[in-house]
Amino acid sequence: MRFLIALMMVGLADAAIASEVWLCKHPARERENLTFTVDGVDTVSWRHERLGTMDPLRLVVNSKSLLTMATQRVNIMYSRFFHLDKFSGRMGETTFRSETLRRIEERDANLNWDMVTTVWQCEAQTAASAN
Repeated sequence: MRFLIALMMVGLADAAIASEVWLCKHPARERENLTFTVDGVDTVSWRHERLGTMDPLRLVVNSKSLLTMATQRVNIMYSRFFHLDKFSGRMGETTFRSETLRRIEERDANLNWDMVTTVWQCEAQTAASAN
């Protein structure tokens, strides 16, 4: 019985450690920080510094080197993808708005790709510093 309880405690400790927290900052001072918490198998919770907790993202890839997340619901206004290189901390946020998708489809040569992808710098956080 003690062995079973000890095993359960180790499992709970591993589950608590398994959660990843990333704090992402943008070089432009007017952009608020984003915090991503990978604590589930299928979803990633995230928080915008000013807007607060956002709808959870769908976890697409979580490997030793890459974390990819995407909006879960189909939104008429936009869909977002986040690709985080865990080694460098660089994250590209790609937002496809309906107008942008139309312009891509029409092969608009004047499409400003800076309006599509935003680059962030992220750092892994310990559980204590994430709170």
